[in-house]
Amino acid sequence: MQGITTVANAIGGTPLVSLLGVDGVGGRNSAEILGKLEFMNPGGSIKDRVARHIVRQLTAKGIPSDALLVVAGPGNLAISLAMLGRSLLCLIPERTSADRINLLKAMGVTDIVRTLDGALPGSPEHPAEIAKRIIRQHPAGAYIDEESGEWDLQACYEELAGEIFEQTGGKLDALVLGVDTGNAATHLSQVLKSKLPAVQIVGVEPSNSAINGDATRNPLAHRWLCEDIGRAYPPRALSPNAVDMWIQVSDQIAYSMARRLIRAGVFAGPSAGAAVAAAQMYARTSLQPDTRIAVILSDSARNYTTTLLSDEWMLGHDLMDTPMLDDLQRKQHEQYRAASIEDLQLPAAITVSETDSMQAAISLMSEHDFSQVPVTGPNRRLIGYLTLAAAQTLIDNGTAMPAQPVGKFMLRFDSRSTDGSGIRKYWLITPETPLSELSKFFEIHSVAFVTDPSRKFCLGIATKQDLITFLARRNTHQF
Repeated sequence: MQGITTVANAIGGTPLVSLLGVDGVGGRNSAEILGKLEFMNPGGSIKDRVARHIVRQLTAKGIPSDALLVVAGPGNLAISLAMLGRSLLCLIPERTSADRINLLKAMGVTDIVRTLDGALPGSPEHPAEIAKRIIRQHPAGAYIDEESGEWDLQACYEELAGEIFEQTGGKLDALVLGVDTGNAATHLSQVLKSKLPAVQIVGVEPSNSAINGDATRNPLAHRWLCEDIGRAYPPRALSPNAVDMWIQVSDQIAYSMARRLIRAGVFAGPSAGAAVAAAQMYARTSLQPDTRIAVILSDSARNYTTTLLSDEWMLGHDLMDTPMLDDLQRKQHEQYRAASIEDLQLPAAITVSETDSMQAAISLMSEHDFSQVPVTGPNRRLIGYLTLAAAQTLIDNGTAMPAQPVGKFMLRFDSRSTDGSGIRKYWLITPETPLSELSKFFEIHSVAFVTDPSRKFCLGIATKQDLITFLARRNTHQF
C-alpha cells in the first residue's frame, strides 16, 4: 500500500484503459483504442502536470508563493495552480462554463476576468495584452502564458510520454489528442517519435477552429462550444511538424461521445469526447491491421455539470446525436406511455392536524410504517409535512416535547420564503400530473404530496418506489 503523500506528488501516473467497451467505439474495425485518463489527476485535468512544473520554476526564480499569478486559459490550469496554493487572477474566455468559475471561487479565487472568445494576438482584447496591463499594476506578480516559451514544459511532457510508452509496452501506432496551446502535441510528438519513429500524432480541433485551417477569417466566425481545444489562430507553441494528421470534430459528435464515455464509466469531458471520436475516425482510415491507438482524455466531466451533464442544456444546444436523442425521448415519454399519477393507484393519504401532538404524529407514522406524514391546517388544507426521522430527533435532543403541537416543528409549504424575501416555487402535483413529470420531480425531491388542483386537500403520497413498482407491473424494468 502506498504511503501518505502530498497533492503535488499525487500528480501523474494516470491509468491507461481500453475503450472498446464504450458504445460506438471499436465496431467493425480491428483497432485497439486506449484512453489515458488524465482527468484522474487530483485537480481533474492534464494541466496538473503543467502547473506542478511551473510552480517548481517559480520557486527556482525566487518568486514568492504568495505572489499574484495572472493566468489565461479555459480554467483548468488556473484550477491546478490554485490547488497547489498559488494566488491567482484569472483571464477566462466567455466560452468557459460557469462550473469552473464556481470551482475557482470555491477555491478562493475571486479575481476573474472574462475575455472575448477568438481575440487575435496583438489586439487589446487578447488575454496577453490584458495581462500585460495587469502586471504593470502588480510588478511583483507573474504572467503564466504556456505559449510564451518562458516556461520549460519539456520535462512535463517527457514524463507523460514515458508513462504512455511504458504502459503500452512500446507498441503504439498513433496518439490522438486535442490541441489548444500546442505544447502537449509538440512535446509528446518529439519524445514519442524519438522512441517510436513510425508513431502517428493525430491532432484534434473543433469544427470552425483555425489551428490547421484559415486563420484569416473574422475571428468572431470561429465559434464552437467544446472547451479546452481549438483556437481562432495557430498557437505559437505548436511545432509545424508535430502533428501528422488533423481531424476536426463537430460539437454534437464531441458531446455525444463524451456522454457515451460517461455511461461506460469513463468520466471525461467534451474535449475527450472529441478525441475519442477522432480516434474512431482515424481507425476507420488506417490500413494497418490491429492498429493500437492511445487517446489523451484531458479533463473531467465533473467540470461540466450545467452543460455536458444537463439533458436540458444538451437538447437546447442540439448536441445529442440521433441515437442518443431517440433513447432519451423513449425514456422520457414511452417509458410511462402517457400514464399519470392516477395510474399509480396510491392509497388515500392519512394526515395529521397542525394542532396534533408530536407524539401522536410519531405514533401514527410508526403504526403505518410511514417515513413522513402530511400536515393539515384550517379546513383540512395541506400546509406542510413532518418526517419521522426529524420528529424523533427533535424529541430525543430535547428541542421538542412529545405534547407540543406538530405545527411548531413541521416543514411548511409557505407561499413565501422564510425571510419574506421572495416567492418560493411550489410544484403542484395532482392525480393528472404525467408520470414523466413526476420522474423529473424526484430528481430533486424524495416525496410528492398529491393534491387537488386548488391545493386544498392531500389525496395521496408518492415516492420514487411507487414509480419503480409501476414500471415493474408493466414489466419494463427501466427506471
